[in-house]
Amino acid sequence: MSRRGFTRGQKAVLLMMALAVVGVFGMLGYAVRTTIQWMNATASPSPVAVSPLTTPVSPLPTATPIPPSPTPSPTPTRVVPLSQIQSARAVHEMSRIVAGVRQLPPVEQIPVTFPTEQEIAILLLQRYQQERPQEELRFYATLGLIPLLDPLPLPDVGAQAGHASSLYLPAGRQIMLVARREPATPDVERALVYALAHATLDRSFDTENLSPCQQTTDAALALRAVVEGDAMLTTARYASLTEDAEIEALAHLVADALEASYAPLQGDAVMERLRLFPYLDGMRWVAALYDQGEWSAVNRAYGRLPCSTEQVLHPGRYLDEEPVEVVSLLDLGPLLGRGWSRVRQDTLGELLLALHLRAHLDDEQMAWQAADGWAGDSLALWENGSGQQVILWRIAWDNRDEAEAFARVYGLMAPHFRTPPLLESKAPFDLPGRFWSGPAGAGYLVRAGRTVTVVWGPDAETVTTIAQVLP
Repeated sequence: MSRRGFTRGQKAVLLMMALAVVGVFGMLGYAVRTTIQWMNATASPSPVAVSPLTTPVSPLPTATPIPPSPTPSPTPTRVVPLSQIQSARAVHEMSRIVAGVRQLPPVEQIPVTFPTEQEIAILLLQRYQQERPQEELRFYATLGLIPLLDPLPLPDVGAQAGHASSLYLPAGRQIMLVARREPATPDVERALVYALAHATLDRSFDTENLSPCQQTTDAALALRAVVEGDAMLTTARYASLTEDAEIEALAHLVADALEASYAPLQGDAVMERLRLFPYLDGMRWVAALYDQGEWSAVNRAYGRLPCSTEQVLHPGRYLDEEPVEVVSLLDLGPLLGRGWSRVRQDTLGELLLALHLRAHLDDEQMAWQAADGWAGDSLALWENGSGQQVILWRIAWDNRDEAEAFARVYGLMAPHFRTPPLLESKAPFDLPGRFWSGPAGAGYLVRAGRTVTVVWGPDAETVTTIAQVLP
């Protein structure tokens, strides 16, 4: 070094070193500021009381938790806004806030994993290969809720995974944060709160192992409404959501991530109403209990679950402990003879009954009003080797007037239940009910007191044979 100072080359090297140091400290400052912003976002919100509104998450396959590492090795497919250890700490802090909103003990240990969207799609595909939810579409088509789809479509796991940002995995009771490059948004935060609400409920009430009060479709839907409705209300209170439009947007956000979807049924009004039931109607039910006794009243419901979708749609009937009536059903085996087998016997409940009407009536309000007053039902579905089907469905009502009202509305719907439409004619053999027939099959309806019986079959002869022996 000369006494006159640095040479030009030395000055250039020093300048580059200074710029590098500034750059490093700038990156560190950004990381700290990002962490602070994330933690501020998880600071205690201002939960407000939610007024009552007026209208088991199915487990994903087990994922192997990725333990936090002080020196994570990021890969191009696992980019997250914070390091994995920072994200895990933020999740732990948020879990305590969510537990405080729900007024339950916090979850002390929450494993956090960081799958990619593609890995979520693979997990969903593996799950649906085992559960085959698309098989239920065949029964929905039998009820006329949706068009008959042949072959049955597979769940669109790509679309579902694209909607998922945070999920609760019951196996291992862990939180999955889907690794994406996009910055966090309010919807991403709410999805995480929803997942943490599920984790909190599962630890307190073992929600993933709850059993419905009866082994029926109706009771299973009611159970799902309790758990999803609880998580919905917790998330709404965390985010201070009170408007119906905000609640509906949250329900769509959650359902898109948790419910199987099918490309041919996108936009189908009846299917959409069914998939949103646990979230929208479930939250209204939980909010009604909350108004009666805050979270303590909701907690007690896990010891006395609703047994029907009627009790969810009408919370007062649950609070009044209105029972579900057991409806007996004639065994059609000896009557139908060889080649026929019963493939399903079930209680469908007020929700599916209303959607059955709604699918073939222009007046939606009429459909829901006609289903109101349901007291219990039993449906049997029989099939033969040729694919022909017989439906025997007995529905009990709270009183004779409601049974008559339902029978009138069902008579408006019945001709359109088959394609081409059926024509009404005089019931053969002076049977007391109403009779429809045509190239698409035949149907019969009869009311006795406060019970209505419906028969559907492939032809007039089969339906008449059954109608003659009905009690």
